[in-house]
Amino acid sequence: MHIFNTFAASCALLGFLASGASHAGGASNNTCPVGVLDGSPGDATDTLDLEFGPDTSELTRCLERRHNVKVVIQVNNFCRDIWNKQADGSLTPVTKVSECKPGRAYALGNIKNMLNDYEITHGMRPGKDFEVVAVVHSGGGDLVLQDGYSFVDSTKGNVTISNPFQDDVQDLMDRGVRFLFCQNTTRGFIRSGKLPSLQDGEGSATDALIPGVEYTTAGVTAIADLQRQGYMAVQP
Repeated sequence: MHIFNTFAASCALLGFLASGASHAGGASNNTCPVGVLDGSPGDATDTLDLEFGPDTSELTRCLERRHNVKVVIQVNNFCRDIWNKQADGSLTPVTKVSECKPGRAYALGNIKNMLNDYEITHGMRPGKDFEVVAVVHSGGGDLVLQDGYSFVDSTKGNVTISNPFQDDVQDLMDRGVRFLFCQNTTRGFIRSGKLPSLQDGEGSATDALIPGVEYTTAGVTAIADLQRQGYMAVQP
């Protein structure tokens, strides 16, 4: 208990020292909350009590730590759903990223919500108060491939990548999120014909990635390494 209280006091002190920085509506980012996600700045409805009901503000926990926050998110699948329900009521397995319904991409919505909570609700600044890194491996690799990229595979012939979530990934990168793609997964995608092989003489795996996506040698070790550097790991 003593250790927890010391940590909380340290966080409060850090917040006090940085409280000179003003954010949305001129409020300090130590206010709880600084802004409301569904409200417009200056709008009379821009309070939690008017959005959810009386006494909501008193029941709401806000972040204590709002400076030097570092998060690593594991993205190891491409869709939040295992099955898609068809018009006739039948269920079909989701086996391709193109079969994943709009808004159901794995982890991307969670990352967007995290950014909104940091920036809008708590008045934190990307790149200064917080950093977010998404480590992509296994099935998540489909999300960082370039939609419409075409190449020739030695066994499949002409292949065109389909990724309906490219814009979502690019939007997150534009907001400061780094995407690191596992090279072990990359090798597996090359072997299965999802990505081009240099041996086929047309295109490359790197060219087929969404511009701005980076590599890491192995996704799971990158997560451990980032944790060692002070990043907090999140599994959506």
